[in-house]
Amino acid sequence: MRRILSGAFSISTLIFAIDASAATKHHRLAWDGDASISAVIGFSPDGSSNNPYINFGYSTNEESWNSQSINSTYTFDGSLNSHFVRLEDLTPNSAIYYRICDQDGCGDRFWFKTAPSDKTPFVVIAGGDTRTGHTTRREGNALLAKIRPLAVMHGGDFTNANSASEMDEFLDDWALTYSDDSIDGYSYKRIYPLIPTHGNHEDGNYSTTCQVFGIDFNGDGTCNPSDTYGAVQISPLLRVYTLNSQFQDSGWSSYATAMNNWLENDLSSSGAYSNWRFAQYHKPMFPHYSGKSENPTLFNWWAHPFYDFAMNLVVESDTHLTKLTEAVAPSNNDFSISDSGGTVYVGEGSWGAPARSANDAKFWTIDMASIQQYKVIQVSPEQLIVRTAQFDNTAHTLSREERANDPIVLPQNINWWSANRIGKTMTLAQNTSGRSIIVEDGNSGSTLSLPVSDDTFISSRYASSNFNGDSDGLLADGSDSTYGSLYSLIQFDLSDLSTCSAISAVELELNITNRSSNSYGIYLAGTDWEEDSATWNTVAGSAVLSLLATSFVPSTTGILTIDLTSTGILDSWQTTGNTGLAIASLNGSNGVDITSKESGITPVLKVLAECGGNASEKVSLVASDDVFISSRAEDNNFNADGDGLLADGSDLIYGKIYSLIRFDLADLQCTQYIDATLEVNVTNTSSNSYGIYLATKDWREQTATWDSVGGDNILGLQANSFTPSSTGRHLINLQSSGIIDNWLNGNNTGLIIASEGGINGLDMSSKESGQSPLLALETVCK
Repeated sequence: MRRILSGAFSISTLIFAIDASAATKHHRLAWDGDASISAVIGFSPDGSSNNPYINFGYSTNEESWNSQSINSTYTFDGSLNSHFVRLEDLTPNSAIYYRICDQDGCGDRFWFKTAPSDKTPFVVIAGGDTRTGHTTRREGNALLAKIRPLAVMHGGDFTNANSASEMDEFLDDWALTYSDDSIDGYSYKRIYPLIPTHGNHEDGNYSTTCQVFGIDFNGDGTCNPSDTYGAVQISPLLRVYTLNSQFQDSGWSSYATAMNNWLENDLSSSGAYSNWRFAQYHKPMFPHYSGKSENPTLFNWWAHPFYDFAMNLVVESDTHLTKLTEAVAPSNNDFSISDSGGTVYVGEGSWGAPARSANDAKFWTIDMASIQQYKVIQVSPEQLIVRTAQFDNTAHTLSREERANDPIVLPQNINWWSANRIGKTMTLAQNTSGRSIIVEDGNSGSTLSLPVSDDTFISSRYASSNFNGDSDGLLADGSDSTYGSLYSLIQFDLSDLSTCSAISAVELELNITNRSSNSYGIYLAGTDWEEDSATWNTVAGSAVLSLLATSFVPSTTGILTIDLTSTGILDSWQTTGNTGLAIASLNGSNGVDITSKESGITPVLKVLAECGGNASEKVSLVASDDVFISSRAEDNNFNADGDGLLADGSDLIYGKIYSLIRFDLADLQCTQYIDATLEVNVTNTSSNSYGIYLATKDWREQTATWDSVGGDNILGLQANSFTPSSTGRHLINLQSSGIIDNWLNGNNTGLIIASEGGINGLDMSSKESGQSPLLALETVCK
């Protein structure tokens, strides 16, 4: 039966206003108590909005709705005004439909879901550090709308300056998390509850989470630092503890004592009544970046209570990278691996804020990487499944019906990060004491990423032509009007598998740039070939199509993952010869385009195996120096310029522009690498081709100018090129260029990005303006 809420009144006399529009914006929803029966709805006026209120109900029939007035109004940083309505006594596991109304009528239709009162599974998202890097922040927000979680845990650092203007931008971007639904003929937006955390960038105002999101953990009806910690009960399955790591700073000892006393009391009295216990706070105990100090105070506060009261999963932020740890227990001033059960720590932020170098692994670290990400967690009575979602636009979108039919289903084509040994999925169960155990289900081993060694396409109509390095990348078509039949050929160097056995998974990743509705086959190549000489004639045309391993339909652009585990292709290559793969249309003439190693993101073969011998380690390095130089402003230094990094052949203002990027390799413990990829975040596209060059002269970002580096003389060996025709991440392979060898031998002068012709300029984010340039290395250590 639908409950009548406290403070609600009939709105039968207000129906006249239903189709008008209220002057409101920045709609958000928060949880700070029992999520099955309560929620806090927040919004801001957009112009003149007098005496706003909320109409809400349990169906789309607005005549049956109730109305409730504003409970509280707060002003953040002097100018961001927000109203909050606290709904109580809601029905668990129910859709709540609502609209914000004022003197002019009612605005957009929203709906959300209350948490279950039973042990029905669900999905939560956990991440933090949205303060900068608007492009990647928005990508993460848009992905959230596709996933449709029950709730979102945010680890703090919402903005950089904690100002009203920046929070206004954050809330504008948060609208991308809404999912668009058509329900009973009406357009609704699904809005997702946020559980916010106080971060160090909120330190200027310890009432931020209260003033912006309406959080009132202590229930006193006012905003104060005590609202920065508390517990949210998300059904009998999960209790989420939000803590304030910033109380470790001087002057907050009384709040710290109160928080930590409350934590132990609550864990003792309420924690055991939930299947699972999560904690979130901002600063990590042991950051996985060497530029961040450890936080022994937090370890001393929380590590023992977490272990003693079986905290299952801890989500940390602040450092701007990702990590997964073993199940650990506190031991003296550090952790020890607890095979019998302990606490698993994940994080550390990077939901938009520029990724930092993941360069400080602990002996209890499973894997880490410098990527933009958040955690997607499936919560069920028997297990937790934790995945790391990287931000791009490749994921499919779940419909309202798909989420209703399966509370833990996830969209296809999410770009999941694959961790060493664990792979893309970390599964947690519990021991008899309720502590976490990592369940590997035989999927132990390392995931090796093998970039393509040879790739090209061949054409039946140009049977004697070689197309290696063609700007179109890799093409496949049944009957192209220009090329006739087109096959793409790809081959991988398997030497890194020489010490591996027990291969348990094989996946091919392709980057689709022009989609097709046709089906395409993956064939074992029937003849040997090399990319710089392969033609239709040299591979005997269709005779290159041997065993059909599997097929796929490239119906969306972006990264496509094709499972080759059961095809036996690896066995064939290792026993009878590595002839690679051929991709060919199985029907129709709707062609597909795929990036090659020369034109964009390289095809990759991912192999999960048990490998002996030398260990392979993936390392992501953030740019240590980045700046652009200008031929027309030859004496000017543009470090930390608001435009980020620029490159152009002939700009109207700056003339010729080069971008300079350097990475600090001092922390690398290994001197042999098997993969090297440069990642840049493009914010303004160009149709021109841009070269990646070795810098011939040393430089520093604070002093580099056109004149100081010698102008055009800074351009040395060209390593690769790319065409930045889309915004977002671009990956450029540097493995075969020899540049990293040169740097490791003591000549680390960095890279130059320069136009190869034309005046269509390129903009990229710098480490100051957004997502930093990254260098991803896979090294082999003896």
